[in-house]
Amino acid sequence: MTDKPQNMYCIHCGKEIPANVQFCPYCGANQAGVQADDPTTPASTTVTPEQQPQPERPQKVNMLTAFQQGLVDMFTIGKRTSRAGFWWLYLDIFLIGLVLEFLLSPLLKQLAFSGDFVWVFLLFLLSIPYAMTTVGLFTAEIRRLHDTNRSGHFLWLLLIPLVGPIIVIVLLAQKANPAGQRFDKVSQPKSWIKQWWTWAILALVAVATTALFNFSAPFMDPNTLAQYGTNDTTTQTKDDSNAQAEDTDTTDDDDTDDDTADESSDTDTIDLGDDSIDIADKQNYTTTFSETWSESTFAINKVTVYKTDGEYTQGSGHNESSFNGIVKVHMNIDAGRDINAYPTQATLSTNDGQQVDADLSDSDDFDGELDSGTQSDGNIYFLLPKLKDVSDLSSIRLKWSADYDTDDYDDDDAYKDFDVTVQLNQ
Repeated sequence: MTDKPQNMYCIHCGKEIPANVQFCPYCGANQAGVQADDPTTPASTTVTPEQQPQPERPQKVNMLTAFQQGLVDMFTIGKRTSRAGFWWLYLDIFLIGLVLEFLLSPLLKQLAFSGDFVWVFLLFLLSIPYAMTTVGLFTAEIRRLHDTNRSGHFLWLLLIPLVGPIIVIVLLAQKANPAGQRFDKVSQPKSWIKQWWTWAILALVAVATTALFNFSAPFMDPNTLAQYGTNDTTTQTKDDSNAQAEDTDTTDDDDTDDDTADESSDTDTIDLGDDSIDIADKQNYTTTFSETWSESTFAINKVTVYKTDGEYTQGSGHNESSFNGIVKVHMNIDAGRDINAYPTQATLSTNDGQQVDADLSDSDDFDGELDSGTQSDGNIYFLLPKLKDVSDLSSIRLKWSADYDTDDYDDDDAYKDFDVTVQLNQ
Protein backbone atom coordinates (compact mmCIF):
# COMPACT_ATOMS: atom_id res chain seq x y z
CA MET A 1 0.00 0.00 0.00
CA THR A 2 1.48 3.31 -1.09
CA ASP A 3 1.62 6.20 1.26
CA LYS A 4 -0.51 9.21 0.51
CA PRO A 5 1.69 12.00 -0.93
CA GLN A 6 2.69 14.51 1.69
CA ASN A 7 1.46 18.10 1.28
CA MET A 8 3.58 21.22 1.52
CA TYR A 9 3.00 24.97 1.75
CA CYS A 10 3.40 27.57 -0.98
CA ILE A 11 6.58 29.59 -0.65
CA HIS A 12 4.70 32.76 -1.72
CA CYS A 13 1.19 32.72 -0.25
CA GLY A 14 1.74 30.06 2.48
CA LYS A 15 -1.32 28.00 1.55
CA GLU A 16 -1.24 24.19 1.77
CA ILE A 17 -0.75 22.64 -1.67
CA PRO A 18 -0.02 19.13 -3.04
CA ALA A 19 3.62 18.14 -2.82
CA ASN A 20 3.95 17.08 -6.46
CA VAL A 21 2.95 20.42 -8.10
CA GLN A 22 5.45 22.86 -9.53
CA PHE A 23 3.17 25.93 -9.45
CA CYS A 24 0.85 27.03 -6.69
CA PRO A 25 -2.81 26.59 -7.76
CA TYR A 26 -3.73 29.68 -5.71
CA CYS A 27 -1.11 32.32 -6.59
CA GLY A 28 0.86 30.68 -9.42
CA ALA A 29 4.23 30.96 -7.66
CA ASN A 30 6.93 28.52 -8.86
CA GLN A 31 7.64 25.85 -6.21
CA ALA A 32 10.81 24.53 -7.90
CA GLY A 33 13.22 22.88 -5.48
CA VAL A 34 10.74 22.33 -2.64
CA GLN A 35 8.60 19.43 -3.89
CA ALA A 36 8.14 16.70 -1.41
CA ASP A 37 9.55 14.15 -3.85
CA ASP A 38 12.80 16.09 -4.30
CA PRO A 39 15.69 13.60 -3.98
CA THR A 40 17.29 15.78 -1.33
CA THR A 41 14.11 15.84 0.74
CA PRO A 42 12.90 12.73 2.54
CA ALA A 43 9.54 11.60 1.19
CA SER A 44 8.20 11.03 4.65
CA THR A 45 8.98 14.56 5.75
CA THR A 46 6.19 17.12 5.59
CA VAL A 47 7.29 20.62 4.65
CA THR A 48 5.76 22.88 7.26
CA PRO A 49 5.10 26.64 6.98
CA GLU A 50 8.00 27.27 9.36
CA GLN A 51 10.35 25.48 6.94
CA GLN A 52 9.15 27.46 3.92
CA PRO A 53 10.79 30.83 3.06
CA GLN A 54 8.31 33.49 4.11
CA PRO A 55 7.61 36.62 2.05
CA GLU A 56 8.97 39.85 3.51
CA ARG A 57 6.53 41.79 5.59
CA PRO A 58 5.64 44.96 3.67
CA GLN A 59 6.59 48.26 5.23
CA LYS A 60 3.66 50.13 6.70
CA VAL A 61 2.49 52.53 4.01
CA ASN A 62 1.57 56.14 4.78
CA MET A 63 1.88 59.52 3.09
CA LEU A 64 5.57 59.86 3.91
CA THR A 65 6.70 56.36 2.95
CA ALA A 66 4.62 56.42 -0.23
CA PHE A 67 6.18 59.75 -1.25
CA GLN A 68 9.69 58.53 -0.49
CA GLN A 69 9.16 55.37 -2.51
CA GLY A 70 7.61 57.41 -5.32
CA LEU A 71 10.77 59.52 -5.54
CA VAL A 72 12.98 56.44 -5.59
CA ASP A 73 10.88 54.76 -8.30
CA MET A 74 10.19 57.91 -10.33
CA PHE A 75 11.69 56.40 -13.50
CA THR A 76 11.06 52.73 -12.66
CA ILE A 77 8.33 50.71 -14.35
CA GLY A 78 9.77 47.20 -13.98
CA LYS A 79 8.17 46.53 -10.60
CA ARG A 80 4.87 46.81 -8.75
CA THR A 81 3.20 49.36 -6.44
CA SER A 82 0.61 48.32 -3.90
CA ARG A 83 -2.87 49.81 -3.90
CA ALA A 84 -2.27 51.69 -0.65
CA GLY A 85 1.11 52.96 -1.81
CA PHE A 86 -0.33 54.30 -5.04
CA TRP A 87 -3.26 56.18 -3.54
CA TRP A 88 -1.14 57.65 -0.74
CA LEU A 89 1.26 58.88 -3.43
CA TYR A 90 -1.67 60.25 -5.45
CA LEU A 91 -2.79 62.25 -2.40
CA ASP A 92 0.74 63.59 -1.95
CA ILE A 93 0.92 64.74 -5.58
CA PHE A 94 -2.56 66.29 -5.36
CA LEU A 95 -1.57 68.38 -2.33
CA ILE A 96 1.68 69.42 -3.99
CA GLY A 97 -0.34 70.52 -7.02
CA LEU A 98 -2.55 72.74 -4.85
CA VAL A 99 0.50 74.44 -3.35
CA LEU A 100 2.07 74.98 -6.78
CA GLU A 101 -1.17 76.40 -8.14
CA PHE A 102 -1.31 78.84 -5.22
CA LEU A 103 2.23 79.97 -6.03
CA LEU A 104 1.69 80.08 -9.81
CA SER A 105 -1.51 82.13 -9.92
CA PRO A 106 0.06 85.52 -9.05
CA LEU A 107 3.11 84.66 -11.14
CA LEU A 108 0.99 83.97 -14.24
CA LYS A 109 -0.93 87.21 -13.76
CA GLN A 110 2.32 89.15 -13.56
CA LEU A 111 3.63 87.32 -16.61
CA ALA A 112 0.48 88.27 -18.55
CA PHE A 113 1.33 91.96 -18.14
CA SER A 114 5.14 91.98 -18.32
CA GLY A 115 6.47 88.91 -20.11
CA ASP A 116 9.96 89.70 -18.76
CA PHE A 117 12.67 87.03 -18.78
CA VAL A 118 12.85 87.07 -14.98
CA TRP A 119 9.22 86.02 -14.67
CA VAL A 120 9.66 83.35 -17.34
CA PHE A 121 12.68 81.97 -15.47
CA LEU A 122 10.72 81.86 -12.19
CA LEU A 123 7.95 80.07 -14.05
CA PHE A 124 10.48 77.50 -15.30
CA LEU A 125 11.74 76.87 -11.76
CA LEU A 126 8.20 76.20 -10.54
CA SER A 127 7.64 73.95 -13.55
CA ILE A 128 10.37 71.56 -12.39
CA PRO A 129 8.34 70.13 -9.45
CA TYR A 130 5.35 69.99 -11.79
CA ALA A 131 7.44 67.89 -14.18
CA MET A 132 8.61 65.59 -11.38
CA THR A 133 5.08 64.95 -10.10
CA THR A 134 3.85 64.36 -13.66
CA VAL A 135 6.52 61.75 -14.40
CA GLY A 136 6.21 60.20 -10.93
CA LEU A 137 2.46 59.77 -11.21
CA PHE A 138 2.72 58.32 -14.71
CA THR A 139 5.21 55.62 -13.73
CA ALA A 140 3.28 54.89 -10.51
CA GLU A 141 0.17 54.20 -12.57
CA ILE A 142 2.13 51.68 -14.66
CA ARG A 143 3.45 49.94 -11.54
CA ARG A 144 -0.05 49.85 -10.02
CA LEU A 145 -1.38 48.18 -13.17
CA HIS A 146 1.47 45.68 -12.92
CA ASP A 147 0.36 44.94 -9.36
CA THR A 148 -3.06 43.96 -10.74
CA ASN A 149 -1.34 41.74 -13.36
CA ARG A 150 -2.08 44.18 -16.18
CA SER A 151 0.21 45.85 -18.68
CA GLY A 152 0.90 49.58 -18.55
CA HIS A 153 -0.55 49.79 -22.07
CA PHE A 154 -3.97 50.03 -20.43
CA LEU A 155 -3.14 53.72 -19.89
CA TRP A 156 -3.87 54.24 -23.60
CA LEU A 157 -7.51 54.11 -22.52
CA LEU A 158 -7.05 57.63 -21.18
CA LEU A 159 -7.27 58.85 -24.79
CA ILE A 160 -10.92 57.81 -24.92
CA PRO A 161 -13.00 60.84 -23.85
CA LEU A 162 -15.01 60.52 -20.63
CA VAL A 163 -15.18 56.71 -20.56
CA GLY A 164 -11.44 56.02 -20.76
CA PRO A 165 -10.39 57.81 -17.53
CA ILE A 166 -13.21 56.11 -15.62
CA ILE A 167 -12.05 52.67 -16.76
CA VAL A 168 -8.44 53.43 -15.79
CA ILE A 169 -9.48 54.60 -12.32
CA VAL A 170 -11.40 51.37 -11.80
CA LEU A 171 -8.36 49.33 -12.87
CA LEU A 172 -6.06 51.28 -10.56
CA ALA A 173 -8.38 50.53 -7.65
CA GLN A 174 -8.28 46.75 -8.13
CA LYS A 175 -6.75 44.37 -5.59
CA ALA A 176 -3.24 43.08 -6.03
CA ASN A 177 -2.80 39.92 -8.12
CA PRO A 178 0.23 37.79 -7.16
CA ALA A 179 0.64 36.79 -10.80
CA GLY A 180 1.73 40.36 -11.41
CA GLN A 181 5.21 39.36 -10.24
CA ARG A 182 5.89 38.54 -13.89
CA PHE A 183 6.53 42.26 -14.39
CA ASP A 184 9.23 42.39 -11.72
CA LYS A 185 12.75 42.79 -13.03
CA VAL A 186 15.45 40.69 -11.39
CA SER A 187 18.22 43.28 -11.67
CA GLN A 188 18.00 46.53 -9.75
CA PRO A 189 18.45 49.54 -12.04
CA LYS A 190 20.90 52.29 -11.20
CA SER A 191 19.38 55.23 -9.32
CA TRP A 192 17.77 57.68 -11.73
CA ILE A 193 19.59 60.55 -10.03
CA LYS A 194 22.86 59.21 -11.48
CA GLN A 195 21.59 58.89 -15.06
CA TRP A 196 21.69 61.73 -17.57
CA TRP A 197 18.63 60.70 -19.59
CA THR A 198 16.30 61.02 -16.60
CA TRP A 199 17.35 64.62 -16.10
CA ALA A 200 16.92 65.26 -19.82
CA ILE A 201 13.33 64.00 -19.62
CA LEU A 202 12.62 66.21 -16.60
CA ALA A 203 14.07 69.23 -18.41
CA LEU A 204 11.95 68.61 -21.51
CA VAL A 205 8.78 68.18 -19.45
CA ALA A 206 9.60 71.35 -17.48
CA VAL A 207 10.14 73.33 -20.69
CA ALA A 208 6.86 72.04 -22.13
CA THR A 209 5.06 72.95 -18.90
CA THR A 210 6.60 76.43 -18.95
CA ALA A 211 5.47 76.96 -22.53
CA LEU A 212 1.95 75.82 -21.65
CA PHE A 213 1.75 78.16 -18.66
CA ASN A 214 3.22 81.01 -20.69
CA PHE A 215 0.54 80.50 -23.35
CA SER A 216 -2.25 80.43 -20.76
CA ALA A 217 -0.96 83.43 -18.79
CA PRO A 218 -3.02 86.06 -20.70
CA PHE A 219 -6.22 84.19 -19.86
CA MET A 220 -5.59 84.59 -16.12
CA ASP A 221 -6.87 88.17 -16.30
CA PRO A 222 -10.10 89.02 -18.21
CA ASN A 223 -8.90 92.55 -19.03
CA THR A 224 -6.08 91.17 -21.19
CA LEU A 225 -8.16 88.79 -23.30
CA ALA A 226 -8.85 91.25 -26.08
CA GLN A 227 -5.15 92.01 -26.53
CA TYR A 228 -4.53 88.33 -27.33
CA GLY A 229 -7.22 87.97 -30.00
CA THR A 230 -10.01 86.52 -27.89
CA ASN A 231 -12.55 89.28 -28.35
CA ASP A 232 -14.41 87.39 -31.05
CA THR A 233 -17.57 89.29 -31.83
CA THR A 234 -19.12 86.17 -33.35
CA THR A 235 -19.40 84.61 -29.88
CA GLN A 236 -21.53 87.34 -28.38
CA THR A 237 -24.89 86.13 -27.09
CA LYS A 238 -26.67 89.40 -26.53
CA ASP A 239 -30.18 89.94 -27.86
CA ASP A 240 -30.15 92.11 -30.98
CA SER A 241 -33.15 94.06 -29.75
CA ASN A 242 -31.25 95.08 -26.61
CA ALA A 243 -27.75 95.38 -28.10
CA GLN A 244 -25.97 98.31 -26.53
CA ALA A 245 -22.35 99.46 -26.67
CA GLU A 246 -21.83 101.73 -23.68
CA ASP A 247 -18.87 104.05 -23.15
CA THR A 248 -17.80 104.07 -19.52
CA ASP A 249 -17.16 107.79 -19.80
CA THR A 250 -20.69 109.02 -18.99
CA THR A 251 -20.03 112.50 -20.30
CA ASP A 252 -19.40 111.14 -23.78
CA ASP A 253 -23.12 110.96 -24.65
CA ASP A 254 -23.96 114.36 -23.24
CA ASP A 255 -25.21 116.52 -26.11
CA THR A 256 -24.24 119.67 -24.24
CA ASP A 257 -20.48 119.13 -24.66
CA ASP A 258 -18.37 122.08 -25.73
CA ASP A 259 -17.50 122.48 -29.39
CA THR A 260 -13.84 122.02 -28.63
CA ALA A 261 -12.29 118.58 -28.71
CA ASP A 262 -11.99 116.91 -25.29
CA GLU A 263 -9.09 114.51 -24.73
CA SER A 264 -9.76 111.68 -22.30
CA SER A 265 -7.49 110.19 -19.66
CA ASP A 266 -5.41 107.08 -20.22
CA THR A 267 -7.66 105.01 -17.95
CA ASP A 268 -10.79 105.17 -20.14
CA THR A 269 -12.35 102.02 -21.53
CA ILE A 270 -15.19 101.37 -23.91
CA ASP A 271 -17.41 98.29 -23.87
CA LEU A 272 -18.12 96.69 -27.23
CA GLY A 273 -20.52 93.86 -26.60
CA ASP A 274 -18.86 91.56 -24.05
CA ASP A 275 -15.38 93.01 -24.58
CA SER A 276 -13.77 95.87 -22.68
CA ILE A 277 -11.47 97.93 -24.91
CA ASP A 278 -8.73 100.03 -23.31
CA ILE A 279 -8.57 103.54 -24.74
CA ALA A 280 -5.27 105.40 -25.02
CA ASP A 281 -6.72 108.65 -26.41
CA LYS A 282 -9.98 110.09 -27.72
CA GLN A 283 -11.51 113.28 -29.06
CA ASN A 284 -15.15 114.39 -29.03
CA TYR A 285 -16.60 116.54 -31.79
CA THR A 286 -19.96 118.29 -31.75
CA THR A 287 -21.49 118.59 -35.22
CA THR A 288 -24.52 120.37 -36.66
CA PHE A 289 -25.33 118.10 -39.60
CA SER A 290 -29.04 117.72 -40.33
CA GLU A 291 -30.88 116.60 -43.46
CA THR A 292 -34.61 116.32 -44.10
CA TRP A 293 -36.13 113.74 -46.40
CA SER A 294 -39.77 112.74 -46.77
CA GLU A 295 -40.84 114.82 -43.77
CA SER A 296 -38.20 113.00 -41.68
CA THR A 297 -35.03 114.49 -40.22
CA PHE A 298 -31.66 112.79 -39.79
CA ALA A 299 -29.21 114.62 -37.54
CA ILE A 300 -25.63 113.82 -36.46
CA ASN A 301 -24.85 115.79 -33.34
CA LYS A 302 -21.66 114.10 -32.11
CA VAL A 303 -18.68 112.14 -33.41
CA THR A 304 -16.10 110.54 -31.10
CA VAL A 305 -12.74 109.22 -32.30
CA TYR A 306 -10.92 106.65 -30.12
CA LYS A 307 -7.32 105.42 -30.26
CA THR A 308 -7.16 101.99 -28.58
CA ASP A 309 -4.36 100.97 -26.23
CA GLY A 310 -2.84 98.28 -28.40
CA GLU A 311 -4.25 96.25 -31.29
CA TYR A 312 -7.47 94.28 -30.96
CA THR A 313 -9.13 91.69 -33.18
CA GLN A 314 -12.68 90.84 -34.13
CA GLY A 315 -14.28 87.95 -35.97
CA SER A 316 -12.67 84.56 -36.54
CA GLY A 317 -11.20 82.51 -39.36
CA HIS A 318 -11.35 84.25 -42.72
CA ASN A 319 -13.46 87.03 -41.18
CA GLU A 320 -10.88 87.93 -38.53
CA SER A 321 -9.58 91.49 -38.69
CA SER A 322 -7.63 93.79 -36.41
CA PHE A 323 -8.26 97.38 -35.39
CA ASN A 324 -6.71 100.07 -33.23
CA GLY A 325 -9.17 102.90 -33.85
CA ILE A 326 -12.91 103.40 -33.30
CA VAL A 327 -15.28 106.05 -34.65
CA LYS A 328 -18.58 106.47 -32.84
CA VAL A 329 -21.31 108.46 -34.58
CA HIS A 330 -24.38 109.55 -32.61
CA MET A 331 -27.49 110.06 -34.77
CA ASN A 332 -31.07 111.26 -34.12
CA ILE A 333 -33.96 110.28 -36.40
CA ASP A 334 -37.31 112.13 -36.33
CA ALA A 335 -39.73 110.17 -38.53
CA GLY A 336 -42.41 112.39 -40.10
CA ARG A 337 -44.00 109.38 -41.81
CA ASP A 338 -43.65 105.61 -41.89
CA ILE A 339 -40.12 104.97 -43.18
CA ASN A 340 -37.42 102.32 -43.29
CA ALA A 341 -33.95 103.66 -42.44
CA TYR A 342 -30.67 101.73 -42.10
CA PRO A 343 -27.88 103.97 -40.78
CA THR A 344 -26.48 101.07 -38.71
CA GLN A 345 -25.58 99.48 -42.08
CA ALA A 346 -23.71 102.58 -43.18
CA THR A 347 -20.29 102.76 -44.81
CA LEU A 348 -17.66 105.11 -43.39
CA SER A 349 -14.80 106.66 -45.37
CA THR A 350 -12.07 108.72 -43.71
CA ASN A 351 -9.82 111.46 -44.99
CA ASP A 352 -6.77 109.19 -44.47
CA GLY A 353 -8.04 106.66 -47.04
CA GLN A 354 -9.83 104.04 -44.93
CA GLN A 355 -13.27 102.59 -45.71
CA VAL A 356 -15.14 100.33 -43.27
CA ASP A 357 -18.69 99.11 -42.72
CA ALA A 358 -20.59 99.73 -39.51
CA ASP A 359 -20.09 97.19 -36.76
CA LEU A 360 -23.60 95.72 -36.66
CA SER A 361 -23.00 93.59 -33.58
CA ASP A 362 -21.99 96.56 -31.41
CA SER A 363 -24.02 99.46 -32.85
CA ASP A 364 -27.26 100.41 -31.11
CA ASP A 365 -30.54 99.05 -32.45
CA PHE A 366 -32.43 102.25 -33.22
CA ASP A 367 -33.19 102.07 -36.95
CA GLY A 368 -35.20 99.82 -39.27
CA GLU A 369 -38.97 100.28 -39.52
CA LEU A 370 -39.88 103.63 -37.96
CA ASP A 371 -43.50 104.75 -37.54
CA SER A 372 -44.67 108.25 -38.23
CA GLY A 373 -44.20 110.63 -35.30
CA THR A 374 -41.54 108.55 -33.56
CA GLN A 375 -38.08 109.67 -32.53
CA SER A 376 -35.05 107.43 -32.04
CA ASP A 377 -31.37 107.88 -31.51
CA GLY A 378 -28.29 105.71 -30.98
CA ASN A 379 -24.60 105.17 -31.62
CA ILE A 380 -23.06 103.65 -34.72
CA TYR A 381 -19.60 102.11 -34.34
CA PHE A 382 -16.93 101.84 -37.02
CA LEU A 383 -13.67 99.92 -36.35
CA LEU A 384 -10.62 101.37 -38.09
CA PRO A 385 -7.74 99.00 -39.00
CA LYS A 386 -5.12 101.68 -38.44
CA LEU A 387 -5.11 104.95 -36.55
CA LYS A 388 -1.84 106.54 -35.54
CA ASP A 389 -3.39 109.49 -33.73
CA VAL A 390 -6.93 110.71 -33.14
CA SER A 391 -6.06 114.06 -34.71
CA ASP A 392 -5.33 112.32 -38.04
CA LEU A 393 -9.07 112.28 -38.82
CA SER A 394 -10.28 115.65 -40.01
CA SER A 395 -13.40 114.51 -41.87
CA ILE A 396 -15.60 111.45 -42.29
CA ARG A 397 -18.04 110.46 -45.04
CA LEU A 398 -21.08 108.28 -44.31
CA LYS A 399 -23.42 106.50 -46.74
CA TRP A 400 -26.66 104.77 -45.81
CA SER A 401 -30.08 104.15 -47.37
CA ALA A 402 -33.72 104.77 -46.48
CA ASP A 403 -37.09 104.22 -48.15
CA TYR A 404 -40.84 104.17 -47.60
CA ASP A 405 -43.63 102.02 -49.02
CA THR A 406 -45.63 103.44 -51.90
CA ASP A 407 -47.81 102.23 -54.76
CA ASP A 408 -46.70 105.09 -56.98
CA TYR A 409 -43.95 103.67 -59.19
CA ASP A 410 -43.16 107.19 -60.41
CA ASP A 411 -42.40 108.43 -56.92
CA ASP A 412 -38.65 109.04 -57.21
CA ASP A 413 -38.48 110.16 -53.60
CA ALA A 414 -39.45 106.73 -52.22
CA TYR A 415 -35.78 105.71 -52.04
CA LYS A 416 -33.00 107.79 -50.59
CA ASP A 417 -29.26 107.17 -50.58
CA PHE A 418 -27.70 109.47 -48.02
CA ASP A 419 -24.15 110.65 -48.70
CA VAL A 420 -22.91 112.87 -45.89
CA THR A 421 -19.51 114.45 -45.22
CA VAL A 422 -18.88 115.71 -41.70
CA GLN A 423 -15.93 118.01 -40.98
CA LEU A 424 -14.44 117.24 -37.58
CA ASN A 425 -11.97 120.11 -37.10
CA GLN A 426 -14.45 122.93 -37.45
